[in-house]
Amino acid sequence: MILQRARELIPEHRQALEGLPLRLSQQEALSQLLQSLDEATVHPSEEELSELFAELRPAALLTLMGWLPRLGNVRVRGLVQTSAERLAQANVGEVLKALSSEDPAAQLEMVKLAGRLKLQGAVDGMASLFEVGDRTLKLALVEALTTIGSPSAVRLLEKGVDDSDRDVRIAVVKFLAQRGHRNAFPRVEAAVTGGNLKDVDLTEKMAFFEAYGALAGSAGIPLLEKMLVGKGGILSRREDPETRACAAMALGRIRSPEARAVLDKASQDKEPLVRNAVSRALREVGL
Repeated sequence: MILQRARELIPEHRQALEGLPLRLSQQEALSQLLQSLDEATVHPSEEELSELFAELRPAALLTLMGWLPRLGNVRVRGLVQTSAERLAQANVGEVLKALSSEDPAAQLEMVKLAGRLKLQGAVDGMASLFEVGDRTLKLALVEALTTIGSPSAVRLLEKGVDDSDRDVRIAVVKFLAQRGHRNAFPRVEAAVTGGNLKDVDLTEKMAFFEAYGALAGSAGIPLLEKMLVGKGGILSRREDPETRACAAMALGRIRSPEARAVLDKASQDKEPLVRNAVSRALREVGL
């Protein structure tokens, strides 16, 4: 207001006033402000705080991200989040800086925010985060990337098929299967046929097999038939019940008359787990 109305300002004073928002946006000053607001018992009005936060410059984004999880005051936290969203939507470069921050809390909040806002420009800054080994961060990455859903986000998610964390693998495989992302098929096929699923639990094994069925289509029926009903005579070795149940569910995802015919062969299987899986798969085929 002073800059607009005061006609007698000397250049040095005008420059100092113009620089105030940038100074406020620097880490030290902004951190002191946020801490004071969070600890205060009496606050300015929400309108006044909103006007103040509206003056923050792009450089403030990293500091805001670091403070978000630490703020106990709900009103202040809401205003900080609104300001962060405004800055993130208009400044991809600052988003990438926050994603590469050495502050894990700031990284996590930035990933969550990028997902909520579907910031496609943030995907480039997420690639290296899959390598940090932090489970919470990787799960947030998966959620954000699936929400963004751009081609580059889906390509990045392929890394998660081989991730060291079970929940990350399951979430990624389910999403890629749902999207019909064929580029992920070699990794899914390798897991199903290469023995990588031997020691995993049933939930994960089922996720990979269903993804295999969805991505392989009719071409996957011969392998799944061999797993489910076996070939080579009565004395031939059969797969364990869990694997056969998973094969049945994978056939259900193919949804073709040929897949249904294979399922019909196993509808009276002696193993309850297999029978139940076949029954569910037949309902899914729906032919």
